Amino acid sequence: MNGKKALIMVVFIFALPVLTAKLVLEMGWFNKGVTNNGELLTQEVRADWLGHDGQWRLVYSLPQTCSEQCESALFQLKQIPVAVGPERKRVASILLVSDATAAQATENVTEQTIDTQQYQTMSSLPFAGEAIYLVDPLNNLIMAYPIPQGKSAQITQSKGLLSDLRKLMRLSKVG
Repeated sequence: MNGKKALIMVVFIFALPVLTAKLVLEMGWFNKGVTNNGELLTQEVRADWLGHDGQWRLVYSLPQTCSEQCESALFQLKQIPVAVGPERKRVASILLVSDATAAQATENVTEQTIDTQQYQTMSSLPFAGEAIYLVDPLNNLIMAYPIPQGKSAQITQSKGLLSDLRKLMRLSKVG
């Protein structure tokens, strides 16, 4: 009887981690090593029409009326390039405005007027009009940072954007 108990214990000891791992993967309790804070854009979107070629760009499309989320995005556009520190010259903030949109006078942010086709491109993106987009030095839109509700969530999102930007700039061979 002791031999059967020992065999059952050995099988149980080796099967338990496998069953636990399968359960964790199937229930979605594992993050799969994601370290970015923004939403990675799966579709390829080129932004050759944007200014500041060769720099990392934070891009925000200004809506017709500026809400609390819009104000938060404008604040982030001003502050994140400053927070990057010595690498400041590698980052530019671009505020996209249409002819109908009232321009917001902001320091350290370049305003760029967009035409109808460019507006449609920005509107077709995930989180259109409610996100800051990160554009790499090769003019690819790579990440979106949807602007959340509430001050604490906006601060957390801003820290995440800064963290991702610093990591990309450190690993990048361009820009």
